[in-house]
Amino acid sequence: MATTMKIQGIILAGGKSRRFGEDKAFAKWKGITLLEHAERILKKLYLESCIIINETQNYSFLKCRTEQDLIPGKGPLGGLYTACRIFENTSLLVLTCDMPEVTLESLLTLMSSHQVKNKITVFRHPEGFLQPFPGLYEPALSHTLFERMNKDQLSMIDFLESIPEKKVIATQNQKPFLNVNSKKELFQANSRLTGQWSEP
Repeated sequence: MATTMKIQGIILAGGKSRRFGEDKAFAKWKGITLLEHAERILKKLYLESCIIINETQNYSFLKCRTEQDLIPGKGPLGGLYTACRIFENTSLLVLTCDMPEVTLESLLTLMSSHQVKNKITVFRHPEGFLQPFPGLYEPALSHTLFERMNKDQLSMIDFLESIPEKKVIATQNQKPFLNVNSKKELFQANSRLTGQWSEP
């Protein structure tokens, strides 16, 4: 990784958690919340964190910076747009708060592979599609993101496919990309970790 490249840690936590039934950022993983887990892994990389939230969330008790979506209701695309607009002079390492098995190794791979000219550095999921998060993004993408939101084209994968200047890293390990959309999925992930499958 080039020593001159500045990187800001971003955690997207603006989802409505409809399938989860409550704000999943506060669900527990390894004894801490999913949000704290994401923040801690960025701290291990000596990166400052900024959590992008929606207009209904209040994370004022957190020590790290929080910013509300500049354009509400646009999903991860809107959260990424917000980060690009706020941090205009640094590369963005973007995580979501619902990917508990993301590894330090996967983030280091992104950081060592990224160049500013790429605009985007992401993994290709073992099943063949581009994996939006974790990913490294350049703030120069803000105009393209705005145009897609304006047309209500909110698919992150379609957005990634539309950007020619990207670095794609092939991997056969899908574990870091697990995201939990329900309490059952989180329970199963915790059970794999502990080896205990009894109901909590």
